[in-house]
Amino acid sequence: MPSGNARGQSVKSRAPQRRRGRERVASLQAAAAALFVEKGYDATTMTEIAARAGASIGSLYLFFPTKHSLAEAMLMELAETLSTRLVALKERVGGRKAVEVGDALFDELADFTHRYPAYGVLIDLSGEYSWRLGLRARRRAQIAALFQEAEPALPREQAEHLAVIVPQLLRMGLLVSGRPDAEGVMTELRAMLRHHLERSE
Repeated sequence: MPSGNARGQSVKSRAPQRRRGRERVASLQAAAAALFVEKGYDATTMTEIAARAGASIGSLYLFFPTKHSLAEAMLMELAETLSTRLVALKERVGGRKAVEVGDALFDELADFTHRYPAYGVLIDLSGEYSWRLGLRARRRAQIAALFQEAEPALPREQAEHLAVIVPQLLRMGLLVSGRPDAEGVMTELRAMLRHHLERSE
């Protein structure tokens, strides 16, 4: 039986061809996402994922030979979802002040991480790194473009720096998720970003 550990990291997932297969994959990924958030990636087993999805372990291995291939497929789908949302955000905020762009971006990323908490778990997935560099570079380019199309536009270098900083602010917020002071922490992080952008205008 294939292993879910690092030995199988180069093994790729199998894309389902029929609707029933796609539905089964979606169910398996939803189960994995819930368990990764609850227990962490390393502590979650393939057997637990199959059980949570109500599927046989053979069905899970049919589509995802290793736990890493499952996590990799999930992360790539989430990255595509985030990219699509950033494209839509660019259409909504083009021409606004940088502080308004920052507020809208903060809201968008906060909503994304709330809807897809597994993203925060999987973004630091170990193993092959080059493909994740590509995902990260695209995300940063999209965020930088938001600020470069603000009115007035921010300098390219500053926009690129913000493309690194803003997602990190949200990751700081994820660290306190579930705590009583989580909302207050997010408010302070937003205020920090607003103060910085107001000084840039």
